[in-house]
Amino acid sequence: MRLIPLFPLILCATPLFAQTEMVDPVPGFDLQSSILCLAFTVHEIESIPDYAESRADWLIFFSRLIMAKSSPEDNAAFPARFADALESLRNPMFDVNEPATPEEADEILTGTGKMCWFQALAAEGGPYEGQ
Repeated sequence: MRLIPLFPLILCATPLFAQTEMVDPVPGFDLQSSILCLAFTVHEIESIPDYAESRADWLIFFSRLIMAKSSPEDNAAFPARFADALESLRNPMFDVNEPATPEEADEILTGTGKMCWFQALAAEGGPYEGQ
């Protein structure tokens, strides 16, 4: 499953359309990490379509987090930054111009998922705080 079937869901959740109070709920988590986590969530749904329902909250949370952290310039750059992050997860690189082995790719994805969970989703201010 690629991005095209998910486009309506992502469109509803992206910073352009996210409804937020512009309060950063996770101040210690930066904008680029938030974009990477949104891309990670999309990649998970692409890889395992059964995750779509359970990851909808993640899409909304990271979209709102991105909106809270973004300046107008960041909003303008969002499509390119998101595309780059998604591509880096679809085709992980171990080093510049050196594709990751399957084991390295798994480590990259696992590490990204853990970062998203522990530093944002389960962190203070995240939707799963303390879990």
